[in-house]
Amino acid sequence: MDQDGETYCALPYDRAQLSVVIPTFNTAQMTLRCCRAVLASLPAESEVIVADDGSTDGTAELLAREAPSVRVVRLESNRGFAPAANRGVAASRGTIILLLNSDAIVDADALAAFLAAFAADPKLGVAGARLLNPDRTPQWSGGSAPTLAWMIGVVSGAGQLARFVRRRKVRAQREVDWVSGAAMVFRREVWGEAGPLDERFRFYCQDIEFCLRARDAGWRVAIIEEARVIHAIGGTVAADSALQHDPARLWPDLLAWGGMRYGPVWMFFARLVLTLTAILRIAGRAFRRRDNAPFIRAMKAIRRI
Repeated sequence: MDQDGETYCALPYDRAQLSVVIPTFNTAQMTLRCCRAVLASLPAESEVIVADDGSTDGTAELLAREAPSVRVVRLESNRGFAPAANRGVAASRGTIILLLNSDAIVDADALAAFLAAFAADPKLGVAGARLLNPDRTPQWSGGSAPTLAWMIGVVSGAGQLARFVRRRKVRAQREVDWVSGAAMVFRREVWGEAGPLDERFRFYCQDIEFCLRARDAGWRVAIIEEARVIHAIGGTVAADSALQHDPARLWPDLLAWGGMRYGPVWMFFARLVLTLTAILRIAGRAFRRRDNAPFIRAMKAIRRI
């Protein structure tokens, strides 16, 4: 542990080939499983950094005992995903950086597939994994820049129906506008041009905005189909199950992002539509559960925007 309270295993070089940065908050056992999967296939001259966002469940102590090669950078208070991720990346030394959710498990060949993709294409700036559900069915991994129609689908829950649509066979590398931050890899120079993650977003959209800024700077963004990662959606907030897929927290970030990208007129009309969509969905969930807490959170979110 250094003088700033960071626990780490010193590396014998100044620059790592790959840095894997894992933000976490009160998911100690899940983070350990994530780290073990990474360490099992970690390339030589690489590092793993856990950005502990003020956890109170003994995450740092567990990792020091069970995975001592993992470096832990600890924030003294819980500040959210983006600040933790930014702190972890700032502490990293890799020329290639993987930002990985603590509820994600990399397949054995995923890290090698990422590195091969960057080595083969010098204009590839950001890459995402082919995300899979725990049952290994496909999970949404990225796509085109969000539109109002797309946001309505996400906030209403209708977007989940996309899994029933037949998917065409895709290439090993598929260019998109953005990739999911659950397993997002980028070059260090891209972080210098398009980073850090925007800390104004509490739960969502940091990955979308970062990828679009990278594209604006001339970099390619793609999903690497051979880099497969199992992602338990919402697992990083498992300590509070109410956070999982909660549109009261989802749609304010989407709306704020859209206002930044498309302007105040768009935001005015989008706010009306998304407010109604979110209220209807949350009210329906509250009625089914006989629990009005999500509805109350939605009303508080509306007043903040």
